[in-house]
Amino acid sequence: MSPSEDRNFIRQFSGIIIGLVLLTITLIFLARSLQFEPEVDVNPSQKALSEQRISPVSGVRIGDEGAAALAEAQAVAAPAQSAVLEVNGEEVYNGLCMTCHAAGVANAPITGSDQMAQRLSEKGIDTLVTNVINGLNVMPPRGGNPALTDEQIRAAVEFMLP
Repeated sequence: MSPSEDRNFIRQFSGIIIGLVLLTITLIFLARSLQFEPEVDVNPSQKALSEQRISPVSGVRIGDEGAAALAEAQAVAAPAQSAVLEVNGEEVYNGLCMTCHAAGVANAPITGSDQMAQRLSEKGIDTLVTNVINGLNVMPPRGGNPALTDEQIRAAVEFMLP
């Protein structure tokens, strides 16, 4: 190839490349102008709701401020914990156990029945309480409420006995 043919090839090739770049830029601007962009601030309460959802749950407190905040949180939590511990057997039974034990669902012994008395005489109350804590047959552990304490479970079992 001669130098003049090389120059012609470079000129034509450069022209094609420049044309493709210009075509690409034109298509980009055309696509952007046709694209629908919704208004961002349609509802001002939407922004407030979004900020509320992503806001931190709490903050880090150190020193005296942290100790005071911890003492305040523990004071608020203490009555709530003592209220949970004061639940009696009848309340636990009515909240969980009655669902199955009132009707004998899945062969659960009916509260106050002869079957319940028979199981008590065969196994003893400690075994019955252990069965409730660990779960037995279809009954889930702790009757399906993992927050129940052993004392609450014992109170519910004692309530169910004839």
